[in-house]
Amino acid sequence: MAATSIATTHDLTNEQWEAKLYQKYQEQTFFSKFKGVGQGSIVQVKRQLEKVPGDAITFGLADSIRGTAGVTGNTPLEGHDGTNYVVNNEAMAFHDQRVVVDQIRQSIKIAGKLDEARVAFSMREEAKSKLTDWMAYNEDQALFTALLTCDEIGGTGSSLDTLFGTTHTTLSYDAIVDMKKEAMFPTADNVTGGAATTRKLEPIRVQGGEEIFVLVVNPADAAALRKSTDFKNFNQNAAVAGANNPLFTGMLGMFNGVVVHEHSTVVAGTPVLMGANALFLAYGKEIIYGEKMFDYDNQSGFMIGSIRGAALAQFTNEAGTAQGSHGAIKFAIA
Repeated sequence: MAATSIATTHDLTNEQWEAKLYQKYQEQTFFSKFKGVGQGSIVQVKRQLEKVPGDAITFGLADSIRGTAGVTGNTPLEGHDGTNYVVNNEAMAFHDQRVVVDQIRQSIKIAGKLDEARVAFSMREEAKSKLTDWMAYNEDQALFTALLTCDEIGGTGSSLDTLFGTTHTTLSYDAIVDMKKEAMFPTADNVTGGAATTRKLEPIRVQGGEEIFVLVVNPADAAALRKSTDFKNFNQNAAVAGANNPLFTGMLGMFNGVVVHEHSTVVAGTPVLMGANALFLAYGKEIIYGEKMFDYDNQSGFMIGSIRGAALAQFTNEAGTAQGSHGAIKFAIA
């Protein structure tokens, strides 16, 4: 007579379930396609605390030197030019930002074996599915909460119209063109209230050297865009662009180098434009999963969680005070 055993590699072990839940939750998160470990990603991810103890991770940002002139001909980068000793090196500027992590968890408990027997579906599978959905939603909301604190562009207390002299009552191709122009060439005192000016946003570079930005819009704004003649004219070409890059997964279209996505968390009339290094996401442990039995194995409990921290990437001065958002700005178009 043989005894039934469960090997450590069996799909029913906690480790295997944790791996499956990790994959499912990643597939369900809106921001998963924007994550990366490099500084060229929209969401810069660090996982150092998964290997060493601590409650915070410091992210570093380096300003671009692309706009600097360089030298031509035989002009020395450093040395004597025949008359004087010259130094034509370019100094790099760095910004550090500390992101604190915290533990967040959720659980489901099934009342008892009798309750499980009353339904045709598996309550255990349903519990795991609901927790995975919660995990994806919770992480997305944490990132959106950080993202929506970015600088709002509107000139001196007004909308995008004041900056460009064009009336943008709905999301349109012309509005997207103006948004990209403002991201790349900020005008003076363009932050709502007129008290500050945003910095230039760095584009995301995809295969082939193409530079793009990502615009996230509310479904109401997306509906207006879909009804426009511009959308019908441009969307077919946009749909085939960058097919192998996850940034283009689920997009509405690409207009003037701006990939448009929609999400209900973004406020209607206030789309958000993202470039490289818009958000920081620090993990102490990306996913925690556990099961526990109660009441003499009559009740089953399931837990999912994470140790993480999310923050808007910001420019800082020497004192560490935030001086505006680094890779994201939002626009008041209504």
